[in-house]
Amino acid sequence: MSRLNFLSSFILLSVFAGVPVCAADPAAPINPLKMFRRSPFSAEFELYSGGITGDSVGAAYKSATRGDYGVRFSFGFLKGVNFNLDYMYSNQSRSFTAVTPGTGPLPSGTLLMRSGNLNVAFGSGEFYLIQRKQAKFYISPGIGFARNGGRNLTLIVPGLGQASLPVFGGRAVTFNLGAGVKIYPFKHLGFRLDVRDHIAQGGTGTLNPAQDLTIEGNTLPNPQQYFGKIPVQNNLVFTLGLIFRIR
Repeated sequence: MSRLNFLSSFILLSVFAGVPVCAADPAAPINPLKMFRRSPFSAEFELYSGGITGDSVGAAYKSATRGDYGVRFSFGFLKGVNFNLDYMYSNQSRSFTAVTPGTGPLPSGTLLMRSGNLNVAFGSGEFYLIQRKQAKFYISPGIGFARNGGRNLTLIVPGLGQASLPVFGGRAVTFNLGAGVKIYPFKHLGFRLDVRDHIAQGGTGTLNPAQDLTIEGNTLPNPQQYFGKIPVQNNLVFTLGLIFRIR
């Protein structure tokens, strides 16, 4: 099952889960505009943790499944819409390889670009599909930035060994679509289960063309030219959060 189908199924199950309850309520016409009516201002702070799936886009771009940790600030002043500001960190590593042709005295080799961690900051909206006194089911689109930190570039040449140098972190725009449920067993304390698909443009990011690699006195100029366009990265994130209602 594809990730998009998974999210669609999750949303539909959330909707159908509320049908029996809705059937018991007095009949009323469905009006989506009601969610945009003003309501008292509310604010929440959340700590969450979970996992982020690995993926391979193309033949050489790889990432491994790792844990993730984050904080979320939520606020709202509309009946059926909430707004979120998130920061998420993961020790997920991402790597991308390319083959270098022989250049002068330097024979053909392999370039490995690797990042050691992932930082994502994004904003999102929460549109409530079903609202009950102690539970809210929602769908949530978002946009932000992903930064791949702890990056290094390594040139491996058979017979000559290898050479590495650190490179600046790569930034990329990220789009995401999530769905989930918030449950409030207590007045000021709740829990959130969230499933979110992150799509990041630019992958591990670009390099500085002025950065050269030297191995055994032989220089490989502008390693960036061998990578071409870094492919898009797609990761599914599962999180469980602890919600503190501020007001």
